[in-house]
Amino acid sequence: MRSLCVLTLCTLAATVRAFYIPSLSPQTFAPGTRVPLQVNRVFSEHVPLPYAYYDLPFVCTPHEIHRPWLNIGEVLRGDRIASSDYELTMGRNTTCQVLCTKTLSRAANEEAGRLIAQDYMAEWLVDKLPSATVYLRPLDKQRSKTYDPGFRIGDYDASLKRAYLNNHVTLHILYETHGTGRRIVGFEAYPRSIKNSSGKCPDLDSPTLEPLLVGTNEETLVTYSYSVRWIEDSTVHWAHRWDRYLRTTAQVHWYAIFNSFIIILLLSGVVAVILMRMLNRDLAIFARDVNEEELRDDIEETSGWKLLHGDVFRAPEYGGLLAPLLGTTVQVMYTAIATVVLGTLGILSPSYRGGLLTTGIVMFMLMGSASGYYSGHLYRTWGGKNWFKNALMTAILVPLLLVAIEMVLNAFLWYRSSSAAMPFSTLVLLFVLWTFIELPLTMLGAWFGFRRQPYSEPMRTNAIPRPVPPQPKYLGWPISILLAGSLPFSVIFIEMFYVLKSIWQDAFYYEYGFTVIIGVILAVTVCETTVIMVWLLLNSGHHKWWWRSFAYGASSSIYFFLYSLVFYYTRLRAGMPDTNGLVPALTFVLHSLLFTIVYALCTGSMGFFAAYFFIRRIYSMVKLS
Repeated sequence: MRSLCVLTLCTLAATVRAFYIPSLSPQTFAPGTRVPLQVNRVFSEHVPLPYAYYDLPFVCTPHEIHRPWLNIGEVLRGDRIASSDYELTMGRNTTCQVLCTKTLSRAANEEAGRLIAQDYMAEWLVDKLPSATVYLRPLDKQRSKTYDPGFRIGDYDASLKRAYLNNHVTLHILYETHGTGRRIVGFEAYPRSIKNSSGKCPDLDSPTLEPLLVGTNEETLVTYSYSVRWIEDSTVHWAHRWDRYLRTTAQVHWYAIFNSFIIILLLSGVVAVILMRMLNRDLAIFARDVNEEELRDDIEETSGWKLLHGDVFRAPEYGGLLAPLLGTTVQVMYTAIATVVLGTLGILSPSYRGGLLTTGIVMFMLMGSASGYYSGHLYRTWGGKNWFKNALMTAILVPLLLVAIEMVLNAFLWYRSSSAAMPFSTLVLLFVLWTFIELPLTMLGAWFGFRRQPYSEPMRTNAIPRPVPPQPKYLGWPISILLAGSLPFSVIFIEMFYVLKSIWQDAFYYEYGFTVIIGVILAVTVCETTVIMVWLLLNSGHHKWWWRSFAYGASSSIYFFLYSLVFYYTRLRAGMPDTNGLVPALTFVLHSLLFTIVYALCTGSMGFFAAYFFIRRIYSMVKLS
């Protein structure tokens, strides 16, 4: 019930269009002061393997590298921010400046060609703004700009299969005047490929400049250079400098919401008109003043759910496993709700790098008390005795599964030297957080939950379990699971595209208000679908509904995972050479599996508790002699 209240508040908050808080402390630069430029990583929208910028063998590396402190979210998303030798002075234009002259070995030459062919882009930072590739809005008379984060490290000619390295970049730094100082409102990068090994700046206006060919099996001498222009832009204020990075697709989101709303109306009609009508007919039999023989005849002629009154509340098989699993699902669901609420309030803005992952991890640790409480309470209701064992399983079961999958993937990422691999220090930090925060909170919650009085079921359980009759084919495991998951997935598949695009193609996702609305509709759809499926199950004489209800709620995760694979083959790999390697595919599949498990835990808990409260309600209305 508490989850329902939180979701209701989120729905009210979502009536206002989602907004973001750019930052809390703008930085003002005086004219003539040094503005640091930091390099971060290179990434591709088609290959899920980012690399630290200075790990590339063909870039200029400073003699001294200073690295700022990174939060957990930044480390997990592959950020490796470091200082650079680029000299930026507020208000001082630089026509051309040589950065370095570097000899590319044969291996470095081939590596540059491979990364360019896979459309890798570099991400630099100035005043926390990522470098951007500029596009002009089509059908816009004012020719306003939009930004894509990053800029290409080179250009690839697919017809000739040639790669050209961008060794010169022109930086446009946009600023607004604030008092006597200036604030940066834009960071645009315009890279060029120029064949230059002279150690001097090239003539940028010369029409005879040739591009720098790489990807060949030979050593190459390359001169890197850059230009800087400071441009005052009065059309963009500092508070709205992220607007150009954030592409609004409100019309598509509202279409998805309308589509989902129609589905939920149809489902609600099924529950209200058909299900409740049948319930009222069945319950009316028990309200009549009839003798026992007539009552038995009426029961046999009507649906079979009432015949299960002595078995429907029998403790589930493997209840010692189901209770910890459900406790962890509540923890994951509360974590998701809290994170989305913070995003809707604007706290998790794009300027807070790694904020989404960091907040999610912290919330998951803090919600350990909720998982222990619900797990301990259900464990006692089903006759459990050892609360400590239950609490330990609750704290270990799902985190151990997720960590095992991540460690397998991490081994491959370490092998490929990708910045997406978690450093050993991060693994130690996560273990410390789990040991000293989540584990004690889970133990505390389990102790309180176990001390609480167990749920008082409306029916007594028979000593001998009722045999389960043969089931119709549509209630078999494969068919019923696929049927139960189809409608919830149809609610989220449009919004899911934008979430996947944000995760894998480095697009900023900030429209949490739409996420809240879709999340509420998804919750209602999952609950109603699970109630209908469990109702059909009971009517067929099947009283072992506990695990089934969880599976029905989580069933849309099958479509979730399959859609992720379709996204990979149609969006990431589409038309790109050399993206069929084992590690890129394994990275996507295992990460998608992690997301699918988290999604299944959330929706599975929704389905279970909806079915549990529904069954308690209908059997409490039955009056048996």
